[in-house]
Amino acid sequence: MRPKNATFAKRYRLFLLALVLLFASFLMISSSSRQPFNLPLFPSFFMEILSPFQRLYYSSVRAVRDLAKNYVFLIHLREKNEELSQRVVELERQNAELAEMAIANERLRKLLDFKEKIPKPTLPAELIGEDASSWFQTITINQGEIDGVRKGMVVVAAEGLVGHVIHASRDVSKVLLITDYNSSVDAICQLSRARGIVQGKEGNRCDLNYVSRRDDVAIGERVITSGLGGRFPKGLIVGTVSTVERNPYGVFQKVEVTPAVDFRKLEEVFVILDHDDSIKQ
Repeated sequence: MRPKNATFAKRYRLFLLALVLLFASFLMISSSSRQPFNLPLFPSFFMEILSPFQRLYYSSVRAVRDLAKNYVFLIHLREKNEELSQRVVELERQNAELAEMAIANERLRKLLDFKEKIPKPTLPAELIGEDASSWFQTITINQGEIDGVRKGMVVVAAEGLVGHVIHASRDVSKVLLITDYNSSVDAICQLSRARGIVQGKEGNRCDLNYVSRRDDVAIGERVITSGLGGRFPKGLIVGTVSTVERNPYGVFQKVEVTPAVDFRKLEEVFVILDHDDSIKQ
């Protein structure tokens, strides 16, 4: 037979638990109100029992409040980061535009300086196409017969000789580069005065052919047009001597020339509509 006290405790266990929780809630509400209850009315041992529940309640409330504040802060931070990222992209775009404008202005300045040295009249043109196949080295410019361009006219850039027009239509023209196999330019080494024919080869390079073995050609020497042959005016910069190979048994030495114009970066040119006998140096 079970003790009477045990049966009573089991029967009223839920009631006692509910009473304790109700009392704890009552205390917490009381302590958070503007006029809390007079604590001396309550036995101190009740406060000892209920204080863990009260601490748990307030720590939970504080944790939820901090979590909400952190969430709002993170949302604001993400929006700010997106705004800054868009600003960075915009600044990078503006910097790229400014850099491109600076490069274009520098090219224009060089062209204007060079224009003072070349014969007049000349016609500025822009590249609109190129053919860099294994058979041909040509470019297409945005000036044609309606602008005064004719077959055979010489094309130059600020750095030096580009080539000559091989075909002119109404609005555009095709230019054969000096790096093409079919191009031939009568040229002379500026210091040694050695003469030869500049002919194109692979890799955007040229050979200075038919240079006498007795000529003292030096690496780094400038090569210019000789003016002979009637096509290219005298004094246009062709390039610089990059290699020299003298054959002790041959008549000619092998001379390679690096063009003054970097055709991979070429964007603007001048077409010489007519020319005098020489170019100012």
